[in-house]
Amino acid sequence: MTEALDLFIKLPCPETAINLIEVVPQFTPIMTSANDFLVKTTAVENRGPKFQGYDEWIQSFDNNLLASNKIHSFLMNESLTCKIKIGFHRMRDQSIILKRLNQIGIKKDFFSDHRQFIRDIVAKNESAFRSIIDMVCIHGVHNGKEKFWNGLGAEQDSNHYQISEIMFEVSPVIDPFVSIINEINKNS
Repeated sequence: MTEALDLFIKLPCPETAINLIEVVPQFTPIMTSANDFLVKTTAVENRGPKFQGYDEWIQSFDNNLLASNKIHSFLMNESLTCKIKIGFHRMRDQSIILKRLNQIGIKKDFFSDHRQFIRDIVAKNESAFRSIIDMVCIHGVHNGKEKFWNGLGAEQDSNHYQISEIMFEVSPVIDPFVSIINEINKNS
């Protein structure tokens, strides 16, 4: 539950909301009646303690959404030109990824290869990428050092590679990727 809530707090979009509702069904009435228009139109001094920090949270959300969009766009372009590889842990069956994609209405055909289906859909569909963003590890060798990033571009330690479900190998295009990460960090 805490992972789903944390993911929604970092990136409150329909894809992460669906995951949160799947994990904690009690959130369904809250999510279906949520309307941030009231909070946005209420003056800051009148919001009270319930909405303190709302502007900072929205700014954080905007930064995370921008990071997600830029990273996905880069990964999509580079995967379509076959410059990066999209891989998985050998001993896992990717059922957790397929389940998350299924939550947002993306279903694999019965006879299609599940790994290739995931590669294609995550690379081409931004919504699919956002739905599994907490399972993403981006790996590359930069200046002779192994580096790992999560789906929002935050640098991680090597343990992130072990717990992630889908890996993007960006070593062949590491310099443009690092430029995007630096741009994201500069804007946040």
